[in-house]
Amino acid sequence: MGITPQKLALTGALGVVVGIIPLFGLTSLLCTIIALRFKLNLPALLLICYLMGPLHLILYIPFIDLGLKVFPLTTFNLSWDEITTLFKQDWVRALRIVWLANLAGVLLWMVLAGPLTFFFYLLLLPLIRRILKRQVVPEV
Repeated sequence: MGITPQKLALTGALGVVVGIIPLFGLTSLLCTIIALRFKLNLPALLLICYLMGPLHLILYIPFIDLGLKVFPLTTFNLSWDEITTLFKQDWVRALRIVWLANLAGVLLWMVLAGPLTFFFYLLLLPLIRRILKRQVVPEV
């Protein structure tokens, strides 16, 4: 007995999707809540989520850029010069603008999270079943 292929595929899919959320520092908490709620393997979910770290960094700015196009919460170009200038002029206003830009990225992630989880679940399920079939030891 053990974890089912469906739960393994769901764990993998959720680990990938939560791992690319355009937020820093909340993935462990989010993984823990999801694992407890759906009775998934928490260490596996956290491992997959952490393995998404490089992809998370690569997708962080594109999520925010596209999020600002879909949800125009603020006008922000995400250039280093603009960020530096904003913080030199008024750091409270700069934090608000950066926060709104990040919020747009998170909103976009929320829109895409369901379809992405479903896609990765459908992708992983046959692979996991095939791997588990190979590892089944015939009973004597």
